[in-house]
Amino acid sequence: MDRDSVRKMVQNYIDKNNLSNPEFARQAKINDRTVRRLLNSEESISDSNLKKLAAACVQPKFAVVGFNSGKVYFRGEHHADCTRWINTQVRTGDTLHTSRKTYLDIDEPMLIQRLPAPS
Repeated sequence: MDRDSVRKMVQNYIDKNNLSNPEFARQAKINDRTVRRLLNSEESISDSNLKKLAAACVQPKFAVVGFNSGKVYFRGEHHADCTRWINTQVRTGDTLHTSRKTYLDIDEPMLIQRLPAPS
């Protein structure tokens, strides 16, 4: 994670949603001092905290939903994120020709659906 790109993303998200730093920190489930360090100073911030801050700025627009149960397995900002998540769930066989044997860990069919826009 690049610190400057995360800083810009967080600043844009805070400005766009009219949030204060403590409100954003509460939403991101992270210490507000970390948010202030990111925005105001050059102190180091761990990669895990940068990932948490970046993830808080992502607003999911698509979801992977179970066809039979309606359970939401994953939410992502782009359709490609959901497709990538599904592809990571694929198990391969233990043979040398693994490309022939792929099947999902999840037993039910899955759909990628667009989430309704927040009002």
